[in-house]
Amino acid sequence: MKRIFLVALLFILTLLPTRAFALEGNYIKVKIGKNYSEKEEVTITSKSNIYVVDENFNKILDLNSSKVKVSLENDKLILKNKTIFSKDFDNKANLMLLSDDFLKIKNEYRGAIGFIVKDKKLSIINYLELEDYLKGVVPKEISASSPKDALKSQAVVARSFALSNINKYSKLGYNLDDTTACQVYGGKSAEEKSSNEAVLETKGIVVKHEGKVANTVYGSSSGGITADISEVWGGESCPYMVSKEDPYSVLDKWEYKINVEKLKDILSKNNIQIGSILDFKISEYDSSGRAKKILLIGSDGNKEITGAKLRSILGNTKFKSTLFNITNNGSDFVINGKGYGHGVGLSQVGAVEMAKSGFNYKEILNFYFPNTVVEDI
Repeated sequence: MKRIFLVALLFILTLLPTRAFALEGNYIKVKIGKNYSEKEEVTITSKSNIYVVDENFNKILDLNSSKVKVSLENDKLILKNKTIFSKDFDNKANLMLLSDDFLKIKNEYRGAIGFIVKDKKLSIINYLELEDYLKGVVPKEISASSPKDALKSQAVVARSFALSNINKYSKLGYNLDDTTACQVYGGKSAEEKSSNEAVLETKGIVVKHEGKVANTVYGSSSGGITADISEVWGGESCPYMVSKEDPYSVLDKWEYKINVEKLKDILSKNNIQIGSILDFKISEYDSSGRAKKILLIGSDGNKEITGAKLRSILGNTKFKSTLFNITNNGSDFVINGKGYGHGVGLSQVGAVEMAKSGFNYKEILNFYFPNTVVEDI
C-alpha cells in the first residue's frame, strides 16, 4: 500500500504545471553523456540513499535505496530497483534525484540528476552550482599540473564562457552539455586539488567587455598568432577576439604527411570527386595567415573548399590547425603547421608559458582578450 502511495504521489507531481526554464541563482543544468533510446537502462548509484527533490532541493520522498535504474518505455520514464518507484516520472527535470553523497553513473557528480525526454530519447541532466560545474571543467580542458596562474586563467575563461553561453540549449530545457560543443565536463570524477583551488580562488571573477560577460573562446595553441573570430566562424567581428601576434605559443609545430592516392580515397568518401589528385594549394589566407580556402586540383576538375573543412576531412587531431604550408614531393603531400585548434581567444599553451614567465592570471587574460576587464560578476 505504501509503495502504491509513493508511485501515485510522483505521478501527481508530474502533472503540476512546469515553469519556464531559466537559470536560478548560481545553478546550472548540464546535459551529461549520450541520448538514450527506448528501453536502454541507466543505473545511478550512491554511497547513501537516493531521494527525490524539486528544483529548490526540497525533499519529496526518500527512495530508501542507493541504486536507481532509469529507462524510457512507451515514452514514459520508469524508475525502479528491485521494485518500481514510478512508472511515469517527471521528464522535464523539474523533479530530480539527490543523495547525501555523490551520485554516480559512469562518473561521479555533485548536485542532482534529472531527466528530459524529447523525440523519444532520454537525456540525463546534472543540476549543480556553477562553481562546482567549473571544478569538473577546468582539469578536462587544461592539465591540472599547469602553473597556478594558467589554471586560474582557465577557470575564469570557463566561467565567462559558461555564463555568456548560458542559454545555448535553453529551448531543450538545459543550459550546456558536457562536450566540446560547449566545454568538456567530467563531473566530480575529473576534479583535481590544484584545479579546484584555481576555481575557488577566482570565484565569481569573469572577463567583461563594456559591462557584459565576454564570450571567452579558448583553444589549445595559437601557433604564434591568434585568429580573428569572424574569419574562423563568420559573423560579426569582436573587438576582444582579433588576430594578434602571440609570442608565447610558438613552439607547437607539427607535420602531417599523406599519400596522393590515400588523399584521393578520403576526398571521394567525402563526395569530392575530382579524379587523380594533381595538386592542392592554399588559395586564400585570412589575416592571421591561416588557410581560409584550399584549391584541390584533379584530373577531372578542381574543387575549392575551406581550410576548416579540409582539416575536418583529414582529422582534427592529426591535421592540427589551419596555420600551415604544403609541399608536394610527387607521391606525398607534406603539411607543416603550427598550433592546435581554431586559434581564437586564449591559447592554453600560451597561458602556461606566460604563467611560467611570471605573468599573473589577469595579465594573461588581458593579453588574450584585449579591450576587456577582469572583475567580479
